[in-house]
Parts: sequence; structure tokens; C-alpha cells
Amino acid sequence: MQARPAEQRHGGGEGGFQNGQQQPGSGRRRRRRRKRRGHGGGDRPQVGGAVELAARRLGLNRLYPEQQRIISEATNGHDVLVVLPTGFGKSACYQIPSMTLPKPVVLCSPLLALLEDQHTKLQKLDVPVVRLDGTIRGKARRAAFERLESGGPILLMTTPETLGSPELLESLGKTGIGLAAVDEAHCISEWGHDFRPAYLRIGEHLRALGRPPIMALTATATEKVREDITRFLGLTNPVVVSSSPHRSNLAFQVLECQGDMRSRALIRFVRRLHRPGIVYCTTTREVDSVYLVMRQLDIPAHRYHGKMTAAERVHEQEMYMKSGRRTVMVATSAFGLGIDKPDIRYIIHYQAPASLEQYVQEAGRAGRDGRRSDCILLYDPSDRDIHELLLGKSRVRPDQLYKIGEALAAWGGENRTPTLEALSMSAGLGPRIAQALLAILEEAELVRMTEGTIEVLRPETIEEESRHLAGQFATLRTQDGRRLDSVAEYVHAPGCRAVTLRRYFGESNERPCGLCDACRGVAERPQSFYQPVVRPPRVRRRRERQLRRERGRRGRNRNRNAQPQQPQQPVPAAAPQLPPVTAPEPAPLLPPPLPPVDL
Repeated sequence: MQARPAEQRHGGGEGGFQNGQQQPGSGRRRRRRRKRRGHGGGDRPQVGGAVELAARRLGLNRLYPEQQRIISEATNGHDVLVVLPTGFGKSACYQIPSMTLPKPVVLCSPLLALLEDQHTKLQKLDVPVVRLDGTIRGKARRAAFERLESGGPILLMTTPETLGSPELLESLGKTGIGLAAVDEAHCISEWGHDFRPAYLRIGEHLRALGRPPIMALTATATEKVREDITRFLGLTNPVVVSSSPHRSNLAFQVLECQGDMRSRALIRFVRRLHRPGIVYCTTTREVDSVYLVMRQLDIPAHRYHGKMTAAERVHEQEMYMKSGRRTVMVATSAFGLGIDKPDIRYIIHYQAPASLEQYVQEAGRAGRDGRRSDCILLYDPSDRDIHELLLGKSRVRPDQLYKIGEALAAWGGENRTPTLEALSMSAGLGPRIAQALLAILEEAELVRMTEGTIEVLRPETIEEESRHLAGQFATLRTQDGRRLDSVAEYVHAPGCRAVTLRRYFGESNERPCGLCDACRGVAERPQSFYQPVVRPPRVRRRRERQLRRERGRRGRNRNRNAQPQQPQQPVPAAAPQLPPVTAPEPAPLLPPPLPPVDL
């Protein structure tokens, strides 16, 4: 849930309306009574002073109590750990201080799409903001540094890698930092679902810059991940502001189905539920398959995955994001970062996600306008095999990371800078594997790659630090299996789905949501729900469209010719002369699903 926009600040009960009328003066009296009691009206307290002006500049009239507390604690110099669900308005918690604090506020995030989206929106609102990351070069980069060094309230948006660059550290050393906000803070922990070595150095860089107040933000964090965030960032007695991992307007539902039954269930859900919606698939091949079936059944759909060109992805995203369009997006987990479409009515996971953290984040993209939205998981136990295969290919092997660290220590001990080929041979690894491992070590700021040579930045400790980093990736691989287990436990857990999610994330609230399939007692789907889906014949669809147009035309003519003063007897309209309808050919069934794994 986002902070309420300014255009939604007046509720129906605010002015005391009854049967469409308002008692004279009653609204003014009621507002005066509220003012004397210290209330601003509405379901959230009003903000005040400089914070109020900054919030309204962002188009926000009221803030949630959690947002107010976060902003108050951070601007008073306290460390804050924020664990709030997707769509709660976490970005306002650092955007508002960037306009009220005299020194720059630094946002550190690994999501380039999110940085680009927020940067564009803040520029349109005339909020002081600069962006510095690996994609900002040349004249634009020089202009960003000049604006930053000019001082004053400003929001600097950067990545963990860029934050550690000597150029930026020097500039921030001159200007100082009013507040450091670390987004996606769970990436700092190997117990989290998206560990990134670059996060390990953020605390060290901030200490070198005078140790400003730190705001760590994430949508999901177990107790173990919270401990790691506090330890690695060096938070001092942080104020923890957390909420339930999901919003109360989301209706969770699980349907166990396998093989052809799953594709048929998906099409029936997509046909019956209000659009727009998102269908998440694990592999790009499944995205293409589901998208093709929807197009064959005349369901308005778009697709998005990493194997499409950048231009194709941008076009499909822009078409889906257009206001008022009622379409379906079929995508991998690559879609959704930085997406702010408040009226998404459902999220369907065509295949089970790799973790409950991923599931809650993706499901949280539905219903940001506060209206009820559906979050449906179509579960097949064989989905686990796909994730194990993909995770095995994407995760770093700890023994390989240690081997390359040992080889680098030997080269560094001799004050030599190896090439990629020489390092691969000394470590006993292939060049492609060695290059991937070096990217991780470079992200952790242990090495620097320049013009084909590899410089060891800390030769005395690189072997030890590589061993420690390898241990963190070993823990991550172990946790991958446990997270897959937690998805299966969620599917088969008795009782309220929302309570199960709260327990997983360490929340003690046992109050049922009243919306999920378990709370509503949804009966098992009849066998007809899984019957083959037939495409309507084109002749029948053409005739239905003609009849609808003809009925609309008759209705408009009737309203235009109506005479209320002298009512006339209605004249029955002549039946439309339509071409004879021939017997349709047998309708094709859905094609069989493609193999689920995309290698």
C-alpha cells in the first residue's frame, strides 16, 4: 500500500454527506472539532512542517504511521531497519528527508531499473536528485558530480559498486552525508535469497565517510537476515519498523495441478478474473508458450523475459503500463522491478517460485490501490526440479572460488598482475568460469580488472577473504534447498495462508485474513474446470460482435428519438439481416504444453 495520493485525500465521510446532501455548516464544525482534538482527518495522521511540504511535493497528503516514525527517527540521527511489504511506500521514507536535510541523502540500490524509474519521476516533480552508476558516463557523469559538490539538499542515487569508487568517496567526503539509505538490504546476508558481495563493503565505506545515520530497507527479512543486516552495516541500536509481509487486501489461493490441468486452469482464471494481471513463469520457454496460447484464444497479452531485445522489452512494458489498458503480462521474475501500476487485479504464478521471499515480493505488486486482488499459485511438485537445476547453474561453487583466491594470493605475493588466461591455468579452471569468479571478487573489491590484467588489491588477505566468501556462498546453496522446502510447506499448511506467511517471516500475528482460500473454505474445483479449453469459432465471434454493435446502435437511436412530453408506442426494430451462418469446423484444442526446462 502506498501513501495516499493528494487527489484521493477527501473521503466520502469527510464532509458529512448524507443521501447526497450536506448539513449547512456541519462540515466546518466537524473539521474545527477535529482540529481542537489534534486530528487531521482521514485514516492516517497529517504530516507537519517541512515534512508536510516535502510530502506534498511528492503528491502525498498523508503518510502512514510507520512512514512518519521512520522519517522522524532517521532525521533525528538514529539508525532504522525498515521491513515493510512491497507497495507500502518505502521510497518516500528517504525521498522526503532528501528535501529536508541540509546535506545529501545517499540511496544505495542494486536495481538499475528502479534507480532509473525513480530518477525520472523525481526530475518531473522538480525534486533535487542526481544519479551515479556504471551507465552514467561522459558529460552526464561530470554534470552529476558538479551538482553533487554544489551542496544543499539533494538525493544521490547510486549502486553499491559505484559507492566504493574513489571518485565518489572523495566527493562525498567534501559534502558529507545527511542520511544513507540502503535499499534491498537483505542482499547483504547469505541467509537471504539474493546475496550480493558488493553489499559487504557498504558499512566500511559509510564509516570512512563519517558514519552517517543509516536506513536499511527491505520488503522481506527473516530474523537471521535482520541480524546480518545489523551486523554488516554496523547499525547501532536500530529502531525496527516492520509490518505484516503482505497487505490485507490480497487474497491468497493455491491450486495443486499437474501437466495439462495446469495450463487449462490458468486460461480459465485469466478469462474469469478482472484485468490487468500478471502471470509469472520460471523459464523463458514457458513464457513464450503461455503467451502464444493466450494470443490464440484472443486474450490481450504481452510478454517480457531476458531473451527479448531491450527494445522489445521496453515496448511490451510501455504497452502494458498504459493507463486504462486491461491486458495480461506473461513474464519471468525479471519483470516488475520499479513497476508502479496500482490497479493490477491479480498475480498468477504459473510455476512455483524459488522461495517465499520471492513469492511475497511478486504477489505484492497486485492491489496497490487498496482494492481486493487475487494472488494464485498453480503448484506442481515437479517445479522443484526446475529450480534445483537453474540454481545449480547460477550459484557459485565454493571450491572454485577458493581455488582462484589461492592462485591470486600466489600472484600477489610475487607482485605480479596475471592475465585471465594465466590465472585460469594456475587455478586449474576454464577461462569462462574464472571470468565469472573474478566478477564476484571484483564486486567484493578484492581485485580490479584493467585492460586485460588483474590487479590484486589486498594480496595479504585475499586468500582468507576468498575462503570466507566461499563459505558464504556455501551457506547460500544450503539455504536454497530450505527455501524450496518452505514453498512446499506453504502449499500444504493447514489454516490461513496469511498466518503461514507471517510465521515464516517471524511475525506473531495469528489473526486470520478472511480472504484466502483456506479462510473462505473454497471447495475443490470440479473436474470440468480442468477440461480442455476450446477456442470459440470465428464465425460465431463475428456474429456476436455484429449483434452487439446493432443492439448499441438501436439503443442510441431510441434515446435520440425519445420524446418525454408525448410518449409514443415503441416500434419493434427489425431484426438485423445477417449472412447465413454455416456450421463451424471442429474447434482446435489447446496445444500440448512444451517441456518445462529451458537450458
